Amino acid sequence: MSITVCTVSGKGGTGKSTVSSGIAIAAASKNQRVLLIDLDAGLGCLDIIFGIDDEVVFRLDDAICAEDISKALYNAKYYENISVIPAPGKADAIDFQKLSALVERIKNLYDLIILDFPAGTDFEAYNRFDNAVFLIVTGADDVSVKAAAAISSGLKADIKARLIINRFDMDMMTAGFYNNIDGVIDASNTRLIGIVPADGELLLLSRNHKIKQKGRPFRAFDRIIRRISGEDVSLPVFKKI
Repeated sequence: MSITVCTVSGKGGTGKSTVSSGIAIAAASKNQRVLLIDLDAGLGCLDIIFGIDDEVVFRLDDAICAEDISKALYNAKYYENISVIPAPGKADAIDFQKLSALVERIKNLYDLIILDFPAGTDFEAYNRFDNAVFLIVTGADDVSVKAAAAISSGLKADIKARLIINRFDMDMMTAGFYNNIDGVIDASNTRLIGIVPADGELLLLSRNHKIKQKGRPFRAFDRIIRRISGEDVSLPVFKKI
């Protein structure tokens, strides 16, 4: 069964596209067919993350207008079962009604479709995908958590929303620089689905274009994709995240 995921954040800089990429890589490692759609018009980065930026000719706006979207599909450099549709070069180039129809038309071709939204509170666009799982990406800092709460409160009541706490740093939390995990969950008013550690490997993702399967980031993304797929996966002790 195909699953559609929308990754969103109330503010920029939470690492949303990195999270989208990590989830895609974890799913691909299970031989799932994954499509990543970059919606951040003018500021898209999934083509860079997956090492295809030199190949890009056609983009999302071309795919939306075409009956055959194959020209706008690019295979990730190291993952043959990950396809990427790059973001349009210009803002306001996305017709979300047509995009919703496109996703519905092609969903049976993929096990997982990830829509990587730009930061913000475009609820009109979000509500076009009310059958998707919404992953609200936040840091543990107060500003990011406030933005996550704004997203959670604005989504339609029947939308399935889950929280991802990104760039988790145990030392920072222990030292009191960040709220504890329960505080972040309560303040965002969203059920937790995963925690991704702060890790240098993710900072280099746009250069290396892959994630090592034995590392902490991969294990975090693997837990998330398993939970999205319906598995009951326990959260590890914080020091092992």
